Amino acid sequence: MQFEELDGETRDYLIFAREKQGKGAPGIFAGKSNYLPVIGIILGFLVMIATLFFTFPPTEHPVKEAMLQTAGFLLGGWMIVAALRVWTGGRSGKYAGHFVYADPDNLYEANGSTIEVTDLCDLRDAKAMQNFNDGKYQNTAITVKVGKERKTVEVNDEERGRRMAVFLNAVSYMRDGGEDGRDEELRKLTPEAMGAVAKQVARTGQFPNDPRAAEDQEGVRIPQPKKEGRASTGLLAILVTIVVGALMFFGFKTMNKPFRDHAVFDQIKALPAKEQAPFLRQYLLNPDFKAHRDEAQQMLESYYDANARTNINGTDKQLAQALGDVVIALKSKPAPVVSLVVCEEESPAGQLQSRAGRETAVQVKLADKWGATIGDEMVVFASLTDPDNPSAPDRTAKGMIEVKWKFTSAGAIIYTMLFRKSPDDEAILLKEGTIASAQGDPATRAELTAQAMADQIIQATVGTARLRPTPPPDAPAGDF
Repeated sequence: MQFEELDGETRDYLIFAREKQGKGAPGIFAGKSNYLPVIGIILGFLVMIATLFFTFPPTEHPVKEAMLQTAGFLLGGWMIVAALRVWTGGRSGKYAGHFVYADPDNLYEANGSTIEVTDLCDLRDAKAMQNFNDGKYQNTAITVKVGKERKTVEVNDEERGRRMAVFLNAVSYMRDGGEDGRDEELRKLTPEAMGAVAKQVARTGQFPNDPRAAEDQEGVRIPQPKKEGRASTGLLAILVTIVVGALMFFGFKTMNKPFRDHAVFDQIKALPAKEQAPFLRQYLLNPDFKAHRDEAQQMLESYYDANARTNINGTDKQLAQALGDVVIALKSKPAPVVSLVVCEEESPAGQLQSRAGRETAVQVKLADKWGATIGDEMVVFASLTDPDNPSAPDRTAKGMIEVKWKFTSAGAIIYTMLFRKSPDDEAILLKEGTIASAQGDPATRAELTAQAMADQIIQATVGTARLRPTPPPDAPAGDF
């Protein structure tokens, strides 16, 4: 049962025995070592230090980091507070301690805030077994026979374990009426006197000549334990924990924001220059990041200014200039996306149904070669799809770059290219080009001509297209 459920007289009696280590009490007391508070304090601080180590600097989302920090500090703080409560709560009437105590009427085994009571009114005998490990004393196991039941308790002190066993056997001897069972004076001894006699036997090994004289030697009355109170629900502690946890969460969340801002920006600056652009843009898109916005924008603009023109080396200066202007305009936009509209306005006779395939092939080739050459970190080319048919391109949409062509009756292509810095802006360049009909199988001539047009556009805009690095092959499992 919970210690606080015992009646007040029994609690005071046991607290007295605990505080006096059994001295002056009509029973034998044996304390137990309890290292849990020390362990709790050490682990509590370790948990909090580990929480800081793994969450600082807080580069994850502030809510996520705050939840982890709150959990870690609540757990660590609870361990520390629990240890302090054990040390300071001994006199509160709610904490029994750690001990074994036997008087003539009852055997008490206390473990923190709980206590187990064994009635000894039908005590028969007690046997002690000392346990050793490699010759070193460990504990004494005392087995008490009460009626037909047996109860075993462990005592961690060799001498007190011996005395408790002798004490209990002396009590049993007096309850049985002495050696021949006929000594009524022994049976009629009060529990307090019986306890005093049994303690003398345990201490000296000698039975007093006049057991009745021991009745006035001890002034502590032995109570009869009763269950009167009710264990607390801990509701107040739960509410306090919730409030403290909420305050900690909001405190960590508020504290994490500026630390996260600085930490994330420092991580971006530590990256190679080519890898910075996407992360700078993400930094600028996050409303929580405010401390380095101007510097991040300047770094992003500098990267575009230094690399866009360098990577765009088309043979047609006008087309190269226009494509560079479109890419450089992305430095101040939320996303580095260029809308690309590819449209075959007139198809060869009998090949209208294959038009979508040619448009897709041209669009994929231009986006791939332009992206690889300019830099995927600087620009992403996206095709516009028909809202009514998401699997088909929107041939009527306004894109930042538009490539449209017509097949002549001879199989040649006349194409136009249009460039805008934004879909809603006026065109900065509209230029026309031609490509002769490809030679070969008539069935694939239109596709080959369209691919030749794409190659010509790539050469005119960015020059010799770069190839993306080939991903390394998967390493054998044994290499890890």
